[in-house]
Amino acid sequence: MNTQYLARPPRSAGFSCPASVQLSEKYRREETDSIFAREGTAAHALAELHGRLAFGYISEDEFEAGAVRWEEEFGDVFGPPTNSDREEMFEHARDYVRVVQNLASRYKHSSVHFEERLATGVPQSWGTSDAVIVSPLAVHIVDFKYGKGVRVEAAGNPQLRLYAAGALDAYGDLLGDTEIVALTVHQPRLGHTDTEELTPDDLRAWREEVVIPAAKLALGPIEEAPFGPSEEACRWCPLAGACRARAEYIAETDFGVDADVLDDAEIAEILPKLADIQRWVEDVKKEALQRAYTEGREIPGHKVILRGGKRIIKDQAFAIQRLIDAGWEAEQVSDIRVKGITALEKLLGRTAFAETLGDLISRTEGKPAVVPETDSGVAVTAESRAAEDFADSDPS
Repeated sequence: MNTQYLARPPRSAGFSCPASVQLSEKYRREETDSIFAREGTAAHALAELHGRLAFGYISEDEFEAGAVRWEEEFGDVFGPPTNSDREEMFEHARDYVRVVQNLASRYKHSSVHFEERLATGVPQSWGTSDAVIVSPLAVHIVDFKYGKGVRVEAAGNPQLRLYAAGALDAYGDLLGDTEIVALTVHQPRLGHTDTEELTPDDLRAWREEVVIPAAKLALGPIEEAPFGPSEEACRWCPLAGACRARAEYIAETDFGVDADVLDDAEIAEILPKLADIQRWVEDVKKEALQRAYTEGREIPGHKVILRGGKRIIKDQAFAIQRLIDAGWEAEQVSDIRVKGITALEKLLGRTAFAETLGDLISRTEGKPAVVPETDSGVAVTAESRAAEDFADSDPS
């Protein structure tokens, strides 16, 4: 059983799709870290390191040693040591610590616990909170989200509420009578920080009345677990592009009117579903790519090709010199580096461009995409590309 699902549900999903838990486990694939997941892991590790230093849990020497280990483990996420993405991550980690410090300062006699693993009080469900602030008055959890694709609100957020419930069970009433449970989400790359406050009784009631019944359905007989597809419920589901219930939900539009043209009210009924339809289309494309490219399966009538490769000039300095030798002024063909290919083709003309620089032009590989099998592109799979790379690097 994948016990993490209930601990990390999509925001405001209302646990409306209990069937997805066991279905996701049944069809679970071996997970591979995307660059975005690696980036998030690196950011959390760095934020924890800065937090432990700021709150006096480690010395400066221990911080420096930890930073070296961090660089060894996550240096591949970035470019050279001066890479701006690396500097951005360091600044955001420090900003996260400032947020935690500010929140902790609101409560007298508070302590802060980083990367705290918590039992949520829901069967087979646990989570790790980035920071837990404990005081006689309150238990306050902070969730550090480094992604910049989706803005996450604190209010009604099931993931954060479950972390808070676990923190309340672990620390509530330890130092006094806990009156407040708070949950904050911090997204530095979106400039977004948001907090929800509840009473302990309200949080426990939500867990008992909403989450635990859904968990029992999700963990019970799979044939009794209902589906509940929706834009929010399907957002993070690993089967979002393969689920039959979602496909039927997307396709289900019965207006019951015998007319050739949609009227205004029918258009109004369709409009709210468009975002979900667009996301479903992208999810189906991702599912098809996973099957055809990564798993090497045959999708009838389709194949995978590399699309979107760009022409590049392999040797900038040599290209500039060759253009100068051909009679062009340096300022005509370069702006510190040689001008773009489109600009040079327009300046020289295609024939002269090909004669002057043709042997210096190559094309980047592009990204895999599923297309109809009638497309002229050459079919590829992850396995075939790996074999080509091995052959290219084989010194024999």
